[in-house]
Amino acid sequence: MKELFTIRGFNPCESLLRHTPEQLRTFIRRMKQLNFNSIIIHYDYGWKRYRELILEECVKAGVEITLMTFGPRTFYRFADWKKDFLARKEDGSFFTEKLECETFPCRFAPGALDAFEAGAKAWLREIPPQIRHVHMRAADGGDFCECPRCRQLERQDRWNPFVERFIKAVRETRPDLKAETDVYYLRYDFPQDTAAFAAMDRIMFDTFPRTPTHPLGSAADTASRGLMRDVYGSSHDSPEVTLNTAMLDKIKMWNRAFPGKVYIHENVMKQGFAGNFQYGTQSYLEDLQTLHELGIQGIMFEAFEPGYGAYADLFPLLARAMNGEKVDYTPCELDRIVRELNCGWFCDRPDFPLDRYFSDPVMLKSQQFYQQRRTGMSLQYFRDYVQFALEHSDRLDPLYIGHHQARMHLVYHKIKFRDLSPEAEKLLNSRKLWDFMEDIPENQDPRQVCRGLIEEFLRKAEPTT
Repeated sequence: MKELFTIRGFNPCESLLRHTPEQLRTFIRRMKQLNFNSIIIHYDYGWKRYRELILEECVKAGVEITLMTFGPRTFYRFADWKKDFLARKEDGSFFTEKLECETFPCRFAPGALDAFEAGAKAWLREIPPQIRHVHMRAADGGDFCECPRCRQLERQDRWNPFVERFIKAVRETRPDLKAETDVYYLRYDFPQDTAAFAAMDRIMFDTFPRTPTHPLGSAADTASRGLMRDVYGSSHDSPEVTLNTAMLDKIKMWNRAFPGKVYIHENVMKQGFAGNFQYGTQSYLEDLQTLHELGIQGIMFEAFEPGYGAYADLFPLLARAMNGEKVDYTPCELDRIVRELNCGWFCDRPDFPLDRYFSDPVMLKSQQFYQQRRTGMSLQYFRDYVQFALEHSDRLDPLYIGHHQARMHLVYHKIKFRDLSPEAEKLLNSRKLWDFMEDIPENQDPRQVCRGLIEEFLRKAEPTT
C-alpha cells in the first residue's frame, strides 16, 4: 500500500503550553499509530519549555520536526530592534509596540530589514542538530503596515523583502537546513519577485478561510460570497466567487509555479474554537483525492490534545485515506445538513438540531454553549460556560475558552471586571493567550497560572448594568 502524500502530519500551532506533558506525549505517540511522519512545532510558544520531551517522543514515533517561528516576533528579539521597525496604521500610530503574535514590520523603516536578517541568523545558530527543517511565518492576522509607502503595495509585497532576508540568512548561516515559509491570509497572490520561493525547499499553503462544509473548488459554499476582498485582498471582489472556488484556484497557481514544493496546512481544529467540532468529513476526504491528483506533497492538519476527542473519529479516517487505503465512506445525514444549511465554519446556527447528532452529554453541552455565543452572551452565560470548561479540562480547552469568552464579553459590553489583580489585567488585555503564557517564568506551570487567573475572572465578573 503506497501513501498518497509524502508529508502527513499535525501542526499543534500555538497550543503547546495548553498541554500537560502527559497530553503532549499522548498526542505525539498517536501520530505513530496514524502513520503520520511530520509535525510542526512552534518555537515561540512552548518549544523552550517542552524541547526535550518533544525531541525524545518524536524520535520514538519516527516523526520529523519542522521548527516554526513568527519571524518578526522572534528575530527582532535576537537583534537590536526598535519600535520604529513595526507596522503603522494610516494615522501613523503603531498597531502594537510589542513583539507578539500579530506584530508585522514595515519594510521601509530604516534598519528594519537588516535587523530582521541579523536576528534570523542569530536564531538559526541556536537550532539544535536534531532539527533539519525550519519554517518562518509572517505575523498572524492582517495588521500589515499602512504607512504612505507600504499602502501603495499589495500585502504580499509589503512582507516579501523579509522572506528574502530569511532565505538569505538560512543559506549563509545554516545551509544544511531545509527552509520554507507560508502562503496565507491576504497573501495568496504572488509577490512581484518570487525568487525567494523558488529557493525554498517547501512552501506551505494555508487554507485557513476555506469552509469545511464544502470541498475545495466548490461553488456551493455560497455563505462565503462577499468575503473575497477580506480574504484575498483588494483585487478580489467578485460577489459571485466563493472562498473555496478561489482557494483551489490559488493552490493550482502556486503548484504550477513551484511543482513538487507545495503542501497544504488544513486548519481542522482552528484553535479548537472552544474545543468544538466543525463537521467536514466528506469534504476533507474529497479534498484528499483532489490534492493527490494535483501532485500536492502533503497535508498538515491543525490539531492538539485539548479538544481532540471531538475529532477522534475524523483523523483516523483521514489518515487511512492518506496512507493509501481505500476508505469506503458513505455520507451521512450530518454531511447533507451542514451543506444544505450552509453552516460555514462551525455549527452555531440557533436552529441547528445538535441533540440529533451528539449523544455524548459533555460534547453536546459544549456545542450548545458555542451555539449560543452570538445571542446568549451574558454574565450567567459567561460563568456557566467557563465553569463547565474548567470542570471538563480533560476533554475541552478551558484556557482558550476562558480567555476568549472574557475578552468577547468585555468587547461587547456584556460584563465588566472589578478589582482584577495586575496579572489578571495583563491576561485580559493580551490579544492572544499564547503570548501571555510564553512569558510566564519557567519555574511556574503556565496552565495552572492561567487557570487561577480565569477563576479570578469568574469571581470578579459583574453585569454592566
